[in-house]
Order: sequence, then C-alpha cells, then structure tokens
Amino acid sequence: MAKKATKDIELLSQIANVFSEAIDLESSLKAILKWLDQQLKLRRGTITLFDPDSETINIEVAHGISDANKKQVTYKPGEGITGTVVQTGKEVIVPDIRKDPRFLYKTRTKPELSTERRAFFCLPIKLEGNTIGTISVDKKSQSGDDLESETYFLNVISTMIAQAVRLNRRLQSERKGLTSENERLRSELRSRFKIDNMVGTSNAMQQVYRLVEQVANSNATVLIRGESGTGKDLVAHAVHYNSLRADKPFVKVNCTALPETLLESELFGHEKGAFTGAVERKKGRFEMAHGGTIFLDEIGDFSLNLQVKLLRVIQFKEFERLGGTETIKTNVRIVVATHKDLEQEIREGLFREDLYYRINVFPIYLPPLRDRKDDVMLLADYFLEKYAPENNKSISRISTPAIKMLTSYHWPGNIRELENCIERAVLVCNEDVIRSEHLPPSLQMVKPNAPAEKNLTLPEIIENKERELIVDALKKTNGNQRQAARDLGVTERILGYKIRKYDILPKRR
Repeated sequence: MAKKATKDIELLSQIANVFSEAIDLESSLKAILKWLDQQLKLRRGTITLFDPDSETINIEVAHGISDANKKQVTYKPGEGITGTVVQTGKEVIVPDIRKDPRFLYKTRTKPELSTERRAFFCLPIKLEGNTIGTISVDKKSQSGDDLESETYFLNVISTMIAQAVRLNRRLQSERKGLTSENERLRSELRSRFKIDNMVGTSNAMQQVYRLVEQVANSNATVLIRGESGTGKDLVAHAVHYNSLRADKPFVKVNCTALPETLLESELFGHEKGAFTGAVERKKGRFEMAHGGTIFLDEIGDFSLNLQVKLLRVIQFKEFERLGGTETIKTNVRIVVATHKDLEQEIREGLFREDLYYRINVFPIYLPPLRDRKDDVMLLADYFLEKYAPENNKSISRISTPAIKMLTSYHWPGNIRELENCIERAVLVCNEDVIRSEHLPPSLQMVKPNAPAEKNLTLPEIIENKERELIVDALKKTNGNQRQAARDLGVTERILGYKIRKYDILPKRR
C-alpha cells in the first residue's frame, strides 16, 4: 500500500511538472496527453471544450489523432459519449467500446477498433460547478480489468485542466483589456497631438504646422530648435503621431537628466556585469523604440563621446549595448531638440560638425512667445479651461486689466511660464473672473496705464480697481447699465456718473 501511495505521488508530481513547463494552454494540454500515452499507455487522448455561443463541443487538442479528423469533429450536447458527459456532468467508463452503441467512432475508424478489446474513459472538466469540456482516452483491456486507478488519475488531471483553463481565460481577458486600453490611449494621443489641436494662429505657428505636415510621413531626422518652454516636446509628439509610425512606440529621452555613463546605458542598454550595479541585461531606449520614434530632448548637452556613438546609429542604424559585443540593428525615426546655438557650440569645439549635418536634415524653429503675441490670450484661455475644472473652480474669463498685463509682458519663460502663471491665478482666484491681482508679482510690475517709474497712489489704485469692476459688470450684462448697477449694488445714476468719469463705453464692453 505504501509503495502504491509513493508511486501515485510521483505520478502526480510528474503531471504537475508537465503543466509548469508548458508555455501556454494548448502546449500544456498536448503535453498532458502525450504523458498519459507514454506513462500510463492511455492512447488517443482528446480534450474538448464546450462553446456556449455555437452550442457545440469542439476538440481543443488531440494526441494520436490526425489534424484532419480533429478539425472535422464536433459534438452536440447529448450526442455520443462525449456529448452525454457534457450534458450530464458525469463520467462514462466503457470496458469495451465495441459493445457500446453510444460510441460514434468520429475520431477513429470502426475496423481499426474491431480487432481488439479497448476500454474508453470520458470524464467531465468542470469549472465552478459547470461542465466546460471533457478529457477522453482509451487503452487495451481484458475482461475483468480494474479501471479504477486510471479513472482516479484522469479525475485529478481534469481538475488541473479546469484550473489551467480558468487561468488562461483570466489572462486572455486581462490581455484583451490591456490591448483595448492600449489602443484607447494611442487613439487619445493621436487625437491630442493632431496638428489641428495645437494652440496658436500666428503666422510663425502656421509655418510650424506646415513644416510638421511636410515631414511627418517621411523617415527624415528632424531638428527642433527654440528657447526653453516654447513647446518643442509637443512638436516632436506631433511629428510622430501624424506619421506612418503612429502605432509604434514614441520614446523620449531627456539628455540633461542623467550623467554621461547612465545616459549611454539608458540609450543603448547594457549587459549584465557591464558596470557596478548592472545585475542583469537591460534594453536601451533605441531598442524600445524599434519601429517607432525616439525623441532626444536637449541634444546640445550630449558629450563628445556620446555624439560619436549617436552619429553611428544615425548613419548605420546599429549599435552595441554597454559592455557587449553583439551588434544590434535598429529601425527608428530620430527627432532631436535643443535650445542651444549649435553653430556656436561647433565653433567652441563642444559639438561635432558631422553630427550637426546628420541631425539638421529638416530643421523646425519654434518662435518665442514674445514674437507671437497674438497667441498669448489663446494659450491663456486654453490653460484656464484646463486648470479651472482640475481645481474645482468655476472661472469663466480673464478681466481686461489682467489681459493687458498678460499681453504686455515679455514672457522670458515662454509657454511654460504662461501656463504656470495661469495655474497660479486659478489657485488664488476665489471668484468667477481672474483679475490683475491674481497674477504673479512678475506681471504686477507691468503697468500699461501708468508710467513705469511712477508708483501709484492709493486713490489711483482704488480708481483702477473701481474701473475694472465696472468694466467686468458691463461685460457680463452685455452693456445693460441697469443690470450692471444692480449687480454692483449701486444706483443707475451713480453708475452712469462713474462711466462718464472713467470714459467707459458700455456697448463696447
């Protein structure tokens, strides 16, 4: 008895190993049927699964049966022994299939089985109380054979198969969900970075849009130039998501964020043991971007050593990992950006001239915000619509004095500074209008209505504030003085006096 128990445990251990070594469900099931044939002489195994949509029982995998037979064979619930097991959820063990009329010979020919006695086993595969399929095998038998041990092992295996099917279905569901989410995000990115969605109508920006449209569908290397904060990152995204590579990866590398040794590893990857801390092989960004686009932001900060390696990647489309000897081919579209004067960097020996000509295939220049004043309020309104809902504020507009401050400022930090300015204004504003006092101190220094060298007196400050409130009230009422007076809590006569005093034209508000 002890020997039998030990043997049973060994067999079950072997079965578990078969499951653990297979890489997917189909491989697992095929390996199990092969093991049953080799170890227990259980031949011609089949595993079927019930398809509730078509209400048919289909052979998922088979061993010792031709692929042609496997594809042709299906059962209906209640049809033959397999259909009966699915319908009833109970096992069927036939000592001699020649004498059982339920055996339909769908996967075997009748003459083949008529010459010898064979036992047939068909057991249900159950998941959460429902029969989802069957496992069936046959073996050579004699009258009076005890088929209990084979039945026991097949019951254990059917339970394992059920768990494998459940895990596979869960993985398939998760994979489908991830694929759907990935496609949704890609679609969102494509929509977000469409050229039509970029903010700006100035002549300078119209030229940028035309250049992006011209270069997007090519494989040309693009050099985006402009001051910090002008939106070079957005243009790089637009080039990628309007190209034929839009469904492939877009990989961004900030070249100023890492020291030279780490940047080389980040770009080209490294082999295990290439340096202290390299405990395993790592793929670089060029490998990750294969088939897509890699965006090298602030390429002017590349060391001369890395410039040589980048030149090789651009020229020959190949590189080696740090510490490795294997040459890796890559198919990537390269987009680079810099705020530096590369021509001056070349004169000073800080940037390779040959690399400059390799990356300067199709330059796109982004103008600073001070040169596109027509876009300031478009961008300000865009950021207001973005940050007001994020901070649960119902801010609908920007007051006239605040607009004058925004359009008079020189914006050394460009669009990034404007965005930060509007976000701050939203945070400090507790009404439905952003006013001049909500803007940061750097803009408060801009006084369009007063000499820059003169400090405003208290009466002047009060008058400016009073004028601003009246203008805002008239805007809200479309010039209706009676309604504006009611909103301000004054009489219509007093409001009329103030309008004349400050030379306000109500119908133009």
